[in-house]
Amino acid sequence: MKRGVPAVLKDVLFGNQSVLVLLPGVVVAVLVMLAGTVAANAIGKAMGWKESLLSPILVAIILGLIVRNTIPLPTKLEPGIKFGLSKLLRLGIILMGIRLSILSVLKIGAVAVGMVFVCIVAGLAITAFVAKRLGISEKLATLVAAGTSICGVSAILASAPTIEAEEEEIAYAVGTITIFGMLATMLYPYMAESFLHLSPAAAGFFLGTAVHDTSQVTASSLIYDQLWAHKTATGLTGADIAITTKLVRNTFMVFVIPVLGYLFARKNARNASAKGLQIAKYIPLFVLGYVVVVLLRSLGDYTFGSANASWTSTCDFVKTSATYLIAIAVSCIGLNTNIRKLTKLGYKPFVCGLIAAVSVGVVSWLLVTSLGSYLKF
Repeated sequence: MKRGVPAVLKDVLFGNQSVLVLLPGVVVAVLVMLAGTVAANAIGKAMGWKESLLSPILVAIILGLIVRNTIPLPTKLEPGIKFGLSKLLRLGIILMGIRLSILSVLKIGAVAVGMVFVCIVAGLAITAFVAKRLGISEKLATLVAAGTSICGVSAILASAPTIEAEEEEIAYAVGTITIFGMLATMLYPYMAESFLHLSPAAAGFFLGTAVHDTSQVTASSLIYDQLWAHKTATGLTGADIAITTKLVRNTFMVFVIPVLGYLFARKNARNASAKGLQIAKYIPLFVLGYVVVVLLRSLGDYTFGSANASWTSTCDFVKTSATYLIAIAVSCIGLNTNIRKLTKLGYKPFVCGLIAAVSVGVVSWLLVTSLGSYLKF
């Protein structure tokens, strides 16, 4: 039986969940996002700043953390919050493709591939070394390494079945990545501008390779854009470069995770053939959606002309929609983070995660510094 496009889109966005079930959590996320915007502007005025040094997105994350950890949230909010973190975020990232031409994406991607590869190899090697010294299990070390260097929580969940990780190990790894990813989200935009003095392009590559999860990279790069609004010579922003770089990292899951599963299986003298099949559901298909929107932008510019009023207004509408969707989604980061649970991780995974996060950040910084003359966009 054939189904119409609206029905297919409904399934893709909502699955088998009712919109009414998702609505309460999404509404709370919207309120947190709006409160973050108002609070950031109010604090800036109260401090007498010409322009606020606080990003609305950063304030929204902090407000979400405060709400989540001081007020007992009803369980009926959880579906909407998780929906915001997954579907709304991915839809927002897909629509962000309207900001770029295919030529820009190819240029960014060509540089990003090498940087991402080096950061992944460094992250895996350093984490394995530190974990061995701390006496952490090989499985937990693998999960922390994958989450730090590849794709945050998604990489952890994709890696877990291939190495037969226990639930406790998965929870430890997710908690560790959440802690340091959150800190990187808040600190790295300020470090890129005020401490490392990076150009907009270098800042984009730094945030795209050093911050863990897709939601965190998106949030940190938009914080950078909101605060300083720097652009490259060709008009690209830090977020344009960071998000494209992160999507390149995401595609590495398809190659790296089967290798991790194979190496683990070979070391333990087991057959890995059945495990690899489970990875298919973790292939980041929203990356393809991003590329499709980039292609549509390029095709539209060619067909209508980049100065066409109707086409320009359409692109502006999509850009604005993407920004709001992502702002709502990153508000869910704070609303979804239970600090009490994270404090129960124990110090060894914490130390391992800290060293892994700092190591990847340092490697990323060294790369963007040494490649400075090639990062001209």
